[in-house]
Amino acid sequence: MKTTRLIFLAFLSVSLVFLSGCKDDPEEELSPYIGDYIITSATLSEDLVLKTLTVPDQVPFDMTVDAGTDITQMIVGALLGAIECDAANSLIQLREDFSLYLNCSSSAEELDAGTWEEQSETVIVLSMNSTAIPSSPIGIFLTITDVSLVSNVLTGTTTVPITSETLAGMVTLLSLGTLTLDMEATDPVVFITFTIELAKQ
Repeated sequence: MKTTRLIFLAFLSVSLVFLSGCKDDPEEELSPYIGDYIITSATLSEDLVLKTLTVPDQVPFDMTVDAGTDITQMIVGALLGAIECDAANSLIQLREDFSLYLNCSSSAEELDAGTWEEQSETVIVLSMNSTAIPSSPIGIFLTITDVSLVSNVLTGTTTVPITSETLAGMVTLLSLGTLTLDMEATDPVVFITFTIELAKQ
């Protein structure tokens, strides 16, 4: 009788080990940042001092663009300009396979723009290729820090390289045509830091 009980217990133990080994592995949790986004706001995080010339007499003048200035139009043009689409329909797609696409919701056009990575709960890196950023032969890396996703609104802070040609347009716009960027005194690329807000669709 004892032998029978021991055999039964041994069989039961082996069965439990086998059954526990057959359980499905827990599914890997998907990143909450996967989705389609529209850039809704971009605001300078720190003052930006630019070398400019007055129009028409070309007198040198240091123009300060204050922190808090809305630069949404310039950032949308710099990051999404490679796809022909109006700003309201231009999407940044962070896909499940960590590919990054630019997409126009009002047409079938889409562009393989690179990859993305969630480095931590508060840091996302967008690696945008030269197809997405034609002004850069190697593309650009955007590290977005202090990332927060609340009620489908993603916010964070990043630094991007902006071409002097793009800055020239900003100077003309902000000064209402009274100033022009001094191209000789300005580096071909200027790094600016700003906060960005994207609405998840």
